[in-house]
Amino acid sequence: MKKAIVLGADNGYMDKVETTIKSVCAHNHNIKFYIFNDDLPSDWFRIMNFRLKANQSEIINVKISDHTLKNYRLAISYLSYAAYFRYFIGEFVEEDRAIYLDSDIIVTSCLDELFNIDLEDYWLAGVADYFDGDYTGGFNSGMMVIPVKKWKESDIANQLLQLTEQYHQTVFGDQGILNILFKEKWKKLGRLYNFMVGMDTLAQVVNDESWYQSSLPDSILPKVIHYTGDKPWYHLSKNRYRSIWWFYYSVEWSDILLRKNPIKGQLLSDFNTLIEPPLFHTAIFTDSCELEQIERLLIEFPQVHFSILAHTSFASSVIDLQQFSNVSVYPGFIPFTFDEVLKNLDFYLDINHGNQIADIISKVRALGKPIYSFDVTNHDDTGYNKVYEVSEIMQMIKDIKMYLGTIK
Repeated sequence: MKKAIVLGADNGYMDKVETTIKSVCAHNHNIKFYIFNDDLPSDWFRIMNFRLKANQSEIINVKISDHTLKNYRLAISYLSYAAYFRYFIGEFVEEDRAIYLDSDIIVTSCLDELFNIDLEDYWLAGVADYFDGDYTGGFNSGMMVIPVKKWKESDIANQLLQLTEQYHQTVFGDQGILNILFKEKWKKLGRLYNFMVGMDTLAQVVNDESWYQSSLPDSILPKVIHYTGDKPWYHLSKNRYRSIWWFYYSVEWSDILLRKNPIKGQLLSDFNTLIEPPLFHTAIFTDSCELEQIERLLIEFPQVHFSILAHTSFASSVIDLQQFSNVSVYPGFIPFTFDEVLKNLDFYLDINHGNQIADIISKVRALGKPIYSFDVTNHDDTGYNKVYEVSEIMQMIKDIKMYLGTIK
């Protein structure tokens, strides 16, 4: 029998749910996908079923047309009423067990451990929500292991609908309702099975430094990455693992199903395998939108990736620099981004007017990396920086190119 995975989506999330399915198929086979929806086209299901045959998998179009769901309050503006579709898992899934996944999830490993876990007498298994509003100690509903037969026999869908009618104005959407019904009746799993990367940003908002100190080290990749909060497909997103989502979004189905390059038997979750990666990296930490000669430098160094970071939001003039393919901007940057930028840094550009932030000059100096600056933007008083008049920009460019030639 195939293993059941359930996802809910509407037409606006079709490419997102397909990205999640790709990631599942990269590491799992013999899967029966149930897609709960009310407006996905049958054409898409025909195409997906044709693709999934090579994975010994299939996809089921489960239409849910109970539009009373649209009357229920949603916890966050970007959520869809499709979030409530998970209530009906016991009504439509034929297998005795199913894994439910939100459509903003990437799976990076085999899920057999979840399919085989002993649920004992619990009504589901899940991961504690790190920041779950009114329900301290509750679970996040984005990944759940569900005893389908038990849900079906107990008419869980009807129980959830009744609770939603009563509480939807006061709780955190479907997750709040599920936590009411299953309070202290769910099995706790480790956070690798639903790593809520949105906490990268939220911890900064609520000033929770413990998240940055206790979060996963770089050497450990979550088995299930849940892109809560800012989504990786947003114009600006500060959270980790953004490139992993883009990898699965971009990788060809043939590479997933036939396990060929760039996968090579074991999927390499690396966006750089699908693009021409930059040869070098530089950065600018700033509290000002005035970046001396920035466009000239971007044009002169197409092989260098420029990371521009600030503690606050950016002016439109900085945001618009993203028209250049070698720029990433990080407004309100988080500690993980800071560490990643410094780890990859080849040289630093001290070209921002205004103040120095994050003590960046001394940190780069401690790394032994060169710093290039203009006399009108220089923040170093030790003589370490290589300083140029603005009129000497061509000499600066020549010196940077000469330096890059030594480390190529």
